[in-house]
Parts: sequence; structure tokens; C-alpha cells
Amino acid sequence: MECVKYKAEMFPARLFRQFAPVYPVSKKPGPLGEEKRGGVSCFACPACGYIELKADDPGALRFSY
Repeated sequence: MECVKYKAEMFPARLFRQFAPVYPVSKKPGPLGEEKRGGVSCFACPACGYIELKADDPGALRFSY
């Protein structure tokens, strides 16, 4: 993956969160709407420190209506 600012090759990094995991969520409308969750990959730029998060499987977050 390439940094959008410096065009440097970004390296995989770990996103550390002490109490709750970080994941993308897709939710159907309404207070009781179904939720889908997925994994996240983190990448960091060695030149500027920019961090990018990418859904591991964006298709798994999609609902078919």
C-alpha cells in the first residue's frame, strides 16, 4: 500500500487498543437492526506517520436487501 501524501511504501502495523477491539461495523437501520462486523488491517507510512485502516473483507459487511 502506498502513502497518499509521500508516495512511500507503507508497512503493516498493529493497532493496539487496550479494552475494546477495533473493527468495521455495518448495521441495518432501526434500533434492533442486524449488525455485521469484520477484521481490520493497519498500515503506517515510514516517512510521515500517516496511518490507514483497511477492512479485511468489505463484502462481508454488505447486506442484501
